[in-house]
Amino acid sequence: MARRTADYSHRSLAYATAREPPVGSADGGPACFALICYKHESCVYRGAGQFPRGTTGIERFQETQMPESVEIVAPPDHELPEDAGAAALAWKDSIAAAHWIKELPLSRVGQAHSMLLGQLSALAVATMPARERATIAELARDPIVHLHTELARRYAGRPQPAGEGEREAADQAIALWQALWVQYSACLKPLLEGETELQGVKAKLLQRALYVGKQLIAVHGLARRKAPASLWQELHAYYRLAEMLECTTAAVTDPLVPGAAGLCCFSMYSHALLLALADPYAMSVREIELTDRWLGLWARKLFPYAQQRDTEGPQVIVDLEGESGAFVAAGPPAKPQASLRFGYPAKLAASVRGRIKRITQGATPDSLQLGSDVSGPDAAALLAHLDTQWSSVPREAQRTKSRAIELASGGPQAAYFRLCGHAFARQDPLGRTNDNPTQYVHNVGGIGDFDRRREEAERSWPWEKWYGALAWREARVRHAGGSSYRWFLDQLVVAREDGRLRLGWVARVADEGERELTLTVRMWPGDPKTLILRQRHQDGTEDPPTPAILLDESPEEPASLVVMPRAFAPSRVLHLGESGSERAWRLMHILQRGADFERVAFEPASAR
Repeated sequence: MARRTADYSHRSLAYATAREPPVGSADGGPACFALICYKHESCVYRGAGQFPRGTTGIERFQETQMPESVEIVAPPDHELPEDAGAAALAWKDSIAAAHWIKELPLSRVGQAHSMLLGQLSALAVATMPARERATIAELARDPIVHLHTELARRYAGRPQPAGEGEREAADQAIALWQALWVQYSACLKPLLEGETELQGVKAKLLQRALYVGKQLIAVHGLARRKAPASLWQELHAYYRLAEMLECTTAAVTDPLVPGAAGLCCFSMYSHALLLALADPYAMSVREIELTDRWLGLWARKLFPYAQQRDTEGPQVIVDLEGESGAFVAAGPPAKPQASLRFGYPAKLAASVRGRIKRITQGATPDSLQLGSDVSGPDAAALLAHLDTQWSSVPREAQRTKSRAIELASGGPQAAYFRLCGHAFARQDPLGRTNDNPTQYVHNVGGIGDFDRRREEAERSWPWEKWYGALAWREARVRHAGGSSYRWFLDQLVVAREDGRLRLGWVARVADEGERELTLTVRMWPGDPKTLILRQRHQDGTEDPPTPAILLDESPEEPASLVVMPRAFAPSRVLHLGESGSERAWRLMHILQRGADFERVAFEPASAR
């Protein structure tokens, strides 16, 4: 199947109406606006359960009278998938649509995706009463959530750059949410023309559109893709439209946001802003899911005010005419624009910090409305991250000239090779050890610095040139073009700049588009040194040697060991150096569990 990307090059109806004044309105109310175009992209992964096939949802919109009909004209260059472009609309009203959706083969994801996307694309260019269109859009949300949950298993949180199958799965989910967003955009035209039948449902329509926008922000984080500027413009436009129609605080219900407190347009908009502000590119899939769920309770604590308030502390500022999300600042700009909105996170911070304190005092996450499916330490760590992202002014990065920094990865074995220059080998094919190449060559004859596996190691773990800045505790770098590695969170990394070698781990990874990746690598302060460790048993036998990296003690941290995954066991004693060595260390506890390494604390142990 040919992969298509969504078109963000045009302004949507919501974007146009939020920026342009009404024309020809005698009473000052909404009048006709020019229908320019739709623009949407992306989609989302939610931890939703199975789609309830018996739920029709028709009653959700039938209590409100809507206009009899509205002709929807597709934008001339709105790109549709090839397999959906020729689909004929299979229903004429919401009753038929409910039966059709109920029969969707959701167990066959590819077939169900193609069928549903084809029908939504056909609906976008069909003449349909607005009431029926809104009802059908409501019906389509449940299977879209289900299909995207299934598609997300193929791409969410995967290493970058993503593979072709992973990108295709994300694009398929994007297309579904995009097609749904078009339906809500189509319902805006009669609403803005002053149709009285839509006044009672305007808050619900805009909340549903903002929900789709929030989902699009979430999917970019799960797919490690940077959210495009045009997506933010669309989301801001929907909220500005809610302001114009004076329905930002009107309460609504949404079965896809169960347990949400005070759900309304402003809380859904704040939900999207705070989700992006949490920096999902530095979070695991599980952390993004938890944050999305918790924001259902907390998003209402951040209201985007049009006027500044006299208060101390940081502010969350967003520009409704901007091309990005919100940011935290110490105070407002000297000359604030009318499009700026100001949020005050004091209540949000108090809620988050209160929960952190309660957890440290022994409270369970479930008792704090955080859920029974997360442990206390994990919940506290995530809450601390969210508090930093939402309530702390980020430190300004020192402006330094971008320099070439070489990176290599591949776990402790790759780090061992890049730090000492010799490839680590547990045992050669003939059973002879090769941990000490000089001793091996002395016994068999040959060149003293011969390394039989060096060429293979050079191919497997090459130095890759990135550009950015390498500070004492952090490196921020970018790389254009294809990468030799696939990068993921908590991945062990060796960095080299001007001949100096440092060791760290990936704390953030994002696909910036156009085959460009950005990484944030947190560096350990200690100087790394390579070691060979062995475990000796009571009967005198020894396990094969394993590589390890010793991080020297520094003013910031005590000395620690970086070992292979699953190498740690409480009180395990590992011997250093060659077979028979009496030097030994006892492993005490895990300091950090990475994706391809473990960092542990240790103490000297007597050899036995």
